Amino acid sequence: MASAIKTNPFATMRTVLKKIPILGNLLKKTGDIRRAIKDSFNSYNFYRRYKKILRANEVMAGSARNKRVFILATGPSIKSQNLSILKDEICISVSNFFVHPDFKTILPKYHVFAPSHDPIPDSQIVLWFADAEKHFPEGQEVFVALHDKFLVDGNNLFKKQKVRYYQIDYARKGKIEKIDFTKRIPAIQTVAHLATYLGLYLEPQELYLLGVDHDWILHIDKGRHFYEEEKSVLVQGIPQKSPVQKDLEDEFRNYLNLWHLYKNIRAYAASHGVSIKNATPGSLLDVFPRVNLETLFERK
Repeated sequence: MASAIKTNPFATMRTVLKKIPILGNLLKKTGDIRRAIKDSFNSYNFYRRYKKILRANEVMAGSARNKRVFILATGPSIKSQNLSILKDEICISVSNFFVHPDFKTILPKYHVFAPSHDPIPDSQIVLWFADAEKHFPEGQEVFVALHDKFLVDGNNLFKKQKVRYYQIDYARKGKIEKIDFTKRIPAIQTVAHLATYLGLYLEPQELYLLGVDHDWILHIDKGRHFYEEEKSVLVQGIPQKSPVQKDLEDEFRNYLNLWHLYKNIRAYAASHGVSIKNATPGSLLDVFPRVNLETLFERK
């Protein structure tokens, strides 16, 4: 007689409990919490091991005092703006902005990449970085997540640029106590948050946001960027989900979190004497006062 196959009784019990709605949800939440704690622990250990690399950012603290800084995000609205007038300003560009026709005219002081994350594989990130390298001038200061340093070093990228690193502490949510790029910085939801943190770290008198449309809820079946998204090296070859959503609850939840983060940024900026204004035409972001970009360059 064949011996019975042994099974894990606890695994079987979990399977049964998951079929009970209330207990199933409780098990899922417990599992999510355990994973979050584990990820936080691993992130902190990684930070402790490599935090010396972040010390190089100290020279940037307060480097824009009594000046103004412009954040250049990638919303569709910037197609309607004359960005060439920013060529002599301190600018921080993000993500795929390097494909903008005026990138080499503006020559942003800093360019910021969001941390690599699923579902985009590392191999695609490497191709994207390589594409960006072709657009960057020699000496361009580039910000990359600390955990992506192995991609930069291992593939000999940004050889003629100045690469700086940052690390995010995703457990730091709510009120922002301090922004210090020599240490871990607060949680973000979008790369625009990251760029704004960097802008605040420079301690300017005024900080202006461009390309932060945040209006995709109004045209959810269309693109969210000024460029043709399917042509971006970042996503080429990766199957894309339809932008049309059957249930908008997740989108509404994302908006709520997005606004909370911006309001935390607003409070931090006010406490440090920094004026943040939104120079994005048609933007839904109402957390900051609005301003027309062209009026900032009118002669008195």
